[in-house]
Amino acid sequence: MEQLTRLQPLKNIVWSQVLMLVLIMIFATWSKGIGIAFSAVFGSCVAIVNTLLMVWHIHRAAETAKADAEKNLSRAYRCVAERWLNTIVMFATGIVLLELDITALMVGCAATQLMLFMGNTNRALNRHG
Repeated sequence: MEQLTRLQPLKNIVWSQVLMLVLIMIFATWSKGIGIAFSAVFGSCVAIVNTLLMVWHIHRAAETAKADAEKNLSRAYRCVAERWLNTIVMFATGIVLLELDITALMVGCAATQLMLFMGNTNRALNRHG
């Protein structure tokens, strides 16, 4: 049950990442045009999909692993591997197949991923501060 309580902060982070995606889309369209905006939004989607993978793995761990530390650790390693593979596949798709602007793709991903870092930092500060 404790693992499921971790889902709400992650769900809030997903919403902040979606908000960041919208802000990136508006700013990039305004400043650089729709092509760069699409590249940046695709990069944002990489970060959002990775966060959604974490939510899914935590939910699955709560259902299947419960208090089994070995199963939880196995689920955590699998989550990291899947996020890593997802990032590589999505970046390769964006760069090679869709021929997106690499800089905009990376900036969109990094800015949206920053929401995950900031959400976890705020949660840690609230817990100890």
